[in-house]
Amino acid sequence: MLRCRRCEKNLKDGSKFCSACGAEVKSAAKCLKCGTEYEDDARFCSECGSVVSADASLFGEFIDHRDGKKYRTVKMDSKIWMAENLNYSGKDGSTGESCDNDYSRVYNWATAQDICPEGWRLPSFKEWYELLKRPNINNDFYRDFGVGKNEHWWCADEDSSDRGSSWHSSYSGFVSNNSHKLCLLKVRCVKM
Repeated sequence: MLRCRRCEKNLKDGSKFCSACGAEVKSAAKCLKCGTEYEDDARFCSECGSVVSADASLFGEFIDHRDGKKYRTVKMDSKIWMAENLNYSGKDGSTGESCDNDYSRVYNWATAQDICPEGWRLPSFKEWYELLKRPNINNDFYRDFGVGKNEHWWCADEDSSDRGSSWHSSYSGFVSNNSHKLCLLKVRCVKM
């Protein structure tokens, strides 16, 4: 059943407006994977997370063959980024530390350098800068890129023998940082 995106009430089939809050109802389609209905401008299925965007050139999925985990991807300019934090625990389950209710892991700088799946890599400071300093960063960007308001990510760049480059998302935007290499930060990967 289709739900109103504003008030989350169930909508009657064929409704043009929500009877509870009056919001306009967009046309609906069904997720090919799980059958959940979604509004036509949705990017990902709210039930199973599958890509449902009409513009498949922007949004996609990647399966990490090391452990079978599926990650959403998004194309920003000419690069394909993971739209989720990496959650790879290694062959023995001991790589990194679990966080965010097991939806992602944090890694020290040395581990982060080689943790991305084959064909992917840790983005450089410059790539993060180009992505995050774009003039059109808004709520759609946060949603599409899967960014929370208080996250820290590693960059591939080394600032000194004991510090590596990183980025931090905050309520006021994004801030570059140099973090001690033993700190545990999240990882986003970019396709090679």
